[in-house]
Amino acid sequence: MSKDAFPENIIECINEVVRFLAVDDFSSVQNDMTPDLVILAGNDFLPGAEGAFRLAKRKNVPLLISGGVGHATDFLRQAVARNTRYHTLDTAGLSEAEILHSIATTFWGLPSSQILLETRATNGGENGQFTRKLLEERHITPKTVVLVQDPAMQRRAAATFQQTWQGMTPACRIFSWPVVVPQLMLENGKVVFSGPEEDHPASLERFISLVMGEIPRLRDDENGYGPKGKGFIPHVEIPQAIENYFEKIYKYFNNKKEYDSRKV
Repeated sequence: MSKDAFPENIIECINEVVRFLAVDDFSSVQNDMTPDLVILAGNDFLPGAEGAFRLAKRKNVPLLISGGVGHATDFLRQAVARNTRYHTLDTAGLSEAEILHSIATTFWGLPSSQILLETRATNGGENGQFTRKLLEERHITPKTVVLVQDPAMQRRAAATFQQTWQGMTPACRIFSWPVVVPQLMLENGKVVFSGPEEDHPASLERFISLVMGEIPRLRDDENGYGPKGKGFIPHVEIPQAIENYFEKIYKYFNNKKEYDSRKV
């Protein structure tokens, strides 16, 4: 995907959709609460992982990292290889959870004793199912959890955990935290991410692909993940304005033959 300028209205549409996807109900309360647990669902957005590491270290609470070898694993390995700080890590043969554990212990000073690893999940549904099983097996009963996922997948992750953690005793409140909400802008005729470089996704193409894949998954229709479709998540209300923004993005990239429909 070229970084040459998209029309400004398309950039605005992408930014609006991303703000919807990156649901955040933790930032406003983070100074007033200490969660019982931080969960990092495996993905390749390193700024989000770093936020989870910082939070667990600052609050001195356990960090549960979930992720086997799935769709994002190769992207995570590539992101680590390109990162000026982490590129020396050998990620060959490691699960997403193991890669992120290595970063947390080697570069962020988190002791292994503070980290729980779930290394089998290959998708969002399994993140929810397997983390619940691990906690139940270890008789860990958090009442408040901060869930960190790639910003583009944060709303779906929240819905997935809502479904897979239903009926847990005691009831657990899950706070969604994308850490960073990536936004696009035009600079010298190129499409770039705004804000500090250390908060940027590793790839514009990957970022757009994730955003384009999420709205269809969130829909509650025969092709979506809601109850009327695959049943992976509860009903998610998508505002009509967001659907309108997405339709404009879809038509633009489809017309340009740059719409990437790969499963993420």
